[in-house]
Amino acid sequence: MFFATVATVACDVSKKDEKATETKNQVIETIMNRRTIRAYKPEQIKDEELNKILESAIYAPSAMNRQSWEIRVIQDRKILDKMPDSFHKAPALIVIASETDNFYSPVDCGLLGQNILLAAESLGIGTGIVGSLNRFLEAPEGAEVLQSLQLSAGFKPLFCIAIGYKNEKPVAKPRDKSKIKIFK
Repeated sequence: MFFATVATVACDVSKKDEKATETKNQVIETIMNRRTIRAYKPEQIKDEELNKILESAIYAPSAMNRQSWEIRVIQDRKILDKMPDSFHKAPALIVIASETDNFYSPVDCGLLGQNILLAAESLGIGTGIVGSLNRFLEAPEGAEVLQSLQLSAGFKPLFCIAIGYKNEKPVAKPRDKSKIKIFK
């Protein structure tokens, strides 16, 4: 009887240990839940939330710690309305600019952008990468908007991120795991 009780208790402890290791990892959960948002509520995100997201952004790693990016946040509806309707009427747009003479800058900017996406998701705020706006900013019709960004010499827009409160809840699309190869 004693051994049966010890064995039962040991099994219960073992099951509890398994459940402890199954606890949710907040970072992984945020990564798995993040989706591109194409419909936003009209209200602007709170300044405290935006500041938290931007501070998280600049904590991204960068080659040789050059931090070879510039960030511009456009919340002014007059400026946003001058752009093509391709960013889904988000109340704000974040423009990420890279240093043109730094080979590593596009990667640095990508890491910074991912921090923005994940920080926003962790706060329940939607985001969507809008690469097509770069063509507009580099075209003659976008010159006025580009100039209003006041980018430093040697920087150019690399991509934009629409940001705002979500007005949709998209389902994840399938992922192709065959693209992963592990060599041991």
